[in-house]
Amino acid sequence: MPPVTGYQEISLSAKILVVDDSQLLAKLVHEQLRREGYQVRVAHDGPTALEIAEAWEPDLVLLDVMMPGMDGFEVCRRMRQLEATADASIIMLTSMSSIADKTAGFEAGADDYITKPFEEAELKLRVAAQLRRKRMLAGQAGHELGRVITVFSLRGGAGCSSLAVNMAVGLTLMWDLPVVLFDLALPVGLCDVMLNLKPRYNLGDLAERSIDEIDADLIEGYLAQHETGLRFFGGSTDPAQSERVTDNLISYALGHLRENYAYIVVDTSHSFAPPVLAALDAADKILMPLTPDINSVRVGAASLKVFDSLGYPEDKTTLVLNWTFSKSGLATGRVEEVLHHPVEMVIPHAEGIWSEAINVGRPVITGDPESPLVAMLEDAVWRLSRPVDRRRRPAAPTRMWQRVTQRMKQRRERQAHK
Repeated sequence: MPPVTGYQEISLSAKILVVDDSQLLAKLVHEQLRREGYQVRVAHDGPTALEIAEAWEPDLVLLDVMMPGMDGFEVCRRMRQLEATADASIIMLTSMSSIADKTAGFEAGADDYITKPFEEAELKLRVAAQLRRKRMLAGQAGHELGRVITVFSLRGGAGCSSLAVNMAVGLTLMWDLPVVLFDLALPVGLCDVMLNLKPRYNLGDLAERSIDEIDADLIEGYLAQHETGLRFFGGSTDPAQSERVTDNLISYALGHLRENYAYIVVDTSHSFAPPVLAALDAADKILMPLTPDINSVRVGAASLKVFDSLGYPEDKTTLVLNWTFSKSGLATGRVEEVLHHPVEMVIPHAEGIWSEAINVGRPVITGDPESPLVAMLEDAVWRLSRPVDRRRRPAAPTRMWQRVTQRMKQRRERQAHK
């Protein structure tokens, strides 16, 4: 198989340490990577791996989890304590993909997971992506990667898809920058209806392809264009196809998109399935909508506990209280008290507005800018934006930017007069 195009510029200088107690698998991986031009060394146990790592200073470590004696988690922890490998990329190779297993790996300091068995092309792409990311962080410190915003709720009915659509459209209209809405609601996506779009290709079609077929041009060809300028990656329409969507596919697709788009908003399904976990892992910000009732709060508490076990910082998650009914709900302060987490966004009850917007395929945020609901959504978009965008005045400020900054100025003036 020829080298993966687009990555040869990092191959000759990159050093990779392969750690696996299976001599056959280690030899196969060694040969696959060596043919790509990487410098490769192999260790079959933890102590040997640590010895080689300290002396050789690899750029990336492929680390098996299940090894006798010192397992991969312990090796990873020790490598993070070594000066030689403190900043190296570490990819865990494992047949396990549960939340508990991922938690253990990320807590130990791993950057990524590849689930066994894996294809040769997938291994090369994931290795190249980690090395490219490492190089970009080291050599292009001023480069601003796209912000991934994943919208998630473990319980349906909280408004995930509506929130994802409106935030994605709002980011497009606020900054006039390239934005993608990625529909990962499985088994069937919903966002196309809310945007009145009919994408030619969707996530289910992408899952039918071998990962060695997937490149930047292919992913780009899957994006449909909305009238606002938003680019849309359609969700699966066939439940059978959706079963082929993997965490590795989602990680690779989002990795490409964040290098080429300022914002990527991901709508997800209501579970901790591996593809959803991949989107949560990739997120710079998680938006979690709740309804003001005890069951929703209970499920929210369970989700926050999982996020904590995965090592997510507290400020990665933004709670959104969505008043889907008009009265008798829990007060915001009570929700915060129970969850020990601030509610940063409250969507007021708006009778009929959200359902009408869905039925006609026109996002609420594109409605009357003088309405309190639209103003609230615009302000929420501002708070979700990258700091680098909020700090500078655009060369050609959009109307939404002008409205939001004017409201901010008025609030500051009122505060000064108190």
